[in-house]
Amino acid sequence: MIDNSDASRSQTFMEKYDVIIVGAGPAGSTAAYYTSGLRVLLIDKADFPRHKACGGGLMSSRDWHLELENYAKIKDRLTTFSCEAIKIYWDCEYIANRRFKHLFDQISRYEFDNLLLEEALKKDNITFRKFDLQKIEKTTLEGKGGYVISDGQDSIFTTCLIGADGIHSKVSKFLGNPPPKRHQVGYCLECDIVCEKNDLYVHAVAGHLKEIGYGWIFPTASGYQVGVGIVRKPKHNLQYYLDNFIEWTIEKKILPVRHEIKRTFGGALPLKVVKTYCTDDVLLCGDAMGLVKILTGEGIYYAMCSGKIAGLALSHNRKNLKKTYKKKMRPLIWDTFLTPYIPPKILTLTFWTVFFRIAKIFDRLAFLSGLNLFVDYFIHMTMHRKKFNGQSFYRNEEIEIEKY
Repeated sequence: MIDNSDASRSQTFMEKYDVIIVGAGPAGSTAAYYTSGLRVLLIDKADFPRHKACGGGLMSSRDWHLELENYAKIKDRLTTFSCEAIKIYWDCEYIANRRFKHLFDQISRYEFDNLLLEEALKKDNITFRKFDLQKIEKTTLEGKGGYVISDGQDSIFTTCLIGADGIHSKVSKFLGNPPPKRHQVGYCLECDIVCEKNDLYVHAVAGHLKEIGYGWIFPTASGYQVGVGIVRKPKHNLQYYLDNFIEWTIEKKILPVRHEIKRTFGGALPLKVVKTYCTDDVLLCGDAMGLVKILTGEGIYYAMCSGKIAGLALSHNRKNLKKTYKKKMRPLIWDTFLTPYIPPKILTLTFWTVFFRIAKIFDRLAFLSGLNLFVDYFIHMTMHRKKFNGQSFYRNEEIEIEKY
């Protein structure tokens, strides 16, 4: 047994930081980048670069450099494939076809996340360590209140924590948030396919096999990324839906018969913002907070924006941290479709019913062939077109409509 003097000596030699950020993905790396004047330790259970299950679409990213300085510094080094047109289906029935100046850039999370981490580590106050967090304890050290984190072997002290450790966040659990319920989580399975591209459209198939979710085909530099995501508990395993979806893409001649599946991977994303996402010295951001756009599953933009807000708030607003963070986060929460207030299943079913079934019947009755006004509104609402005080790439963008 260790006596009090041994415990005191152990605490004296314990590593100490002003801020520990748990998770080095886009949210954590951005939070570190924007944290100034403080000694920061960024930890992650994985070495970088590492693969991350994700669709990899940076929505409306031609404007990201205007508000995310770390993205501005890496964008010219990113390998991207620009997507400018989309075809939308309901349960494999064609609905609409739209073309934009720019829709999103397709990237590899293996490269993207590593570049963001490298940019954060260029700051003198940032240190990174592979550290598989197992335990968090609230404590006092040398008269300062804070937290001790442990991986089962080493312990580190910090006065503030940022949780950017994903949907199964241990920092979120420490704050008392329960694990998300089954209908509050979206599960996806996707694969990278190498082949010659038959077309350059993004194909989005809502309600595939009558499930609450959608399938997607994203053009990439080497072929396509094909995946399916489902909200409620599916009737079959995800591999069944992915196999069926790939067969459909071949039948529709979107995916060529000759192709090679290089890698299949799965993941989960939150569909509801957690109840407690900040205190006076602990902040959650990104997926750990539940900050994902419910109808599209978009999370990278919101992860980086929330990380930026967390880093700046800790650097400049420590006295009113909780109040400041809640105020700054409110617009992002609203932009993810009121996920803290409306059950995901109800919201998803309502929008898909209105915009993809009733709207199509309405437009047919109105003889607006090829001009689905409801779908146009839906697309603009789901794909955020950010308006800046300065010049936006998307300002005054006109949608081109092609007959299918």
